[in-house]
Amino acid sequence: MNANQAIEWIHSRRYTGHKHGLENTRALLAALGNPERGFLSLHIAGTNGKGSTAAMCAACLQKSGYRTGLYTSPYLENYRERIRVAGQCIPEADLVRGVREIMAACATLERSGVFPTTFEIGTALAFWHFREAGVQVAVVECGLGGRLDCTNVVTPVVSMIAAIGMDHMAQLGDTLGAIAREKAGIIKPGVPAVVMRQSEEILGIFREKGEIIVAEDPQPLEITPYGSRFRLPFGEFSIRLPGRHQMRNASLALYGLRASGLRLANLEEGLRSAEWPGRLEWLGETLLDGAHNPQGARTLRDYLCEHFANADMTLITGMMRDKQIDECAAILAPLFPRVVATRVNEPRAAEPERVAAAYAAFGCETRTAESVEEALRAVSGARVVAGSLYLVGAARALLKGESVWNFTTSRCS
Repeated sequence: MNANQAIEWIHSRRYTGHKHGLENTRALLAALGNPERGFLSLHIAGTNGKGSTAAMCAACLQKSGYRTGLYTSPYLENYRERIRVAGQCIPEADLVRGVREIMAACATLERSGVFPTTFEIGTALAFWHFREAGVQVAVVECGLGGRLDCTNVVTPVVSMIAAIGMDHMAQLGDTLGAIAREKAGIIKPGVPAVVMRQSEEILGIFREKGEIIVAEDPQPLEITPYGSRFRLPFGEFSIRLPGRHQMRNASLALYGLRASGLRLANLEEGLRSAEWPGRLEWLGETLLDGAHNPQGARTLRDYLCEHFANADMTLITGMMRDKQIDECAAILAPLFPRVVATRVNEPRAAEPERVAAAYAAFGCETRTAESVEEALRAVSGARVVAGSLYLVGAARALLKGESVWNFTTSRCS
């Protein structure tokens, strides 16, 4: 078995796995010797911003001298991006070795009626790799929700919750309150809980779970299209992640780190070194952004209006059919006279015609493309590629001319 075959086996479990709360994950981890108990962890939930927050936390921990793991989802171009140690993607040989152990564990579990899912297996693989690689602290991002997310088996040194918005309603509920309650499920007795400042309704729901620390909104000092500098009560900091929202994510990361009880140093250097590809990322004249829900679309709109209000840009977009396509179109359509809707290479992808119709309803000139490569060829000059992260990852690989991407100083090939 090679790495590609191992990854194909993980993905095949989406058709055979059956999720039952956290039972599958606990059973699988127990069969692997409970690797999640071999390191400290920071646990992060939220609708938008949790990935950026996780990346900033990991960068700060690495600069503080910890051997740091980072588990995130989804990936942009290569499955191995989801599991990193000291900035390095899980090596192919380790991935294959871990999958072999997990396959054997699954075969045993299935005889007793336990069928782990793709995401449960990926989480177990991450925790297995962290233990094998000698990770001291892991930053763990929730996949979906919080209460029943399979990452919620960890007992972290701090729980963190980023911004709450409308997404994954079929699984989490159709109101902000319902979604917030699912995210609040990662708050545990005796573990500090740090949350981003948001509406009093949402903060009240978090407080139902226990005492919380609310990260203060930062005071902007300098904002450019490519990063910002800001002040918090305990210092001034700079980040290279574009967008005003990233200052709030950075504040959440810093408050969470300070509440963790870990020994910290070089936080300023850590924040400056943090990268999070595919989110307001410029490659030449192309801006890439995973704005796949209304909250993300508003963030992209605000960034473009602040820094590129008079730019003549074309939007290339593709989304999953279970996302709020019309709502995102209503937010972004006023910025783009021309829109190319394309097909994302994923079973849940919306038809390009469906996405194009949403933008045409707001007066945009639209066309469709059957592939991301065709869409990129169809547009010259300044363009924004936004929507599903699967779209962003495919475009990123094509624009770079290779199927790899950099994370800080590492490469994943």
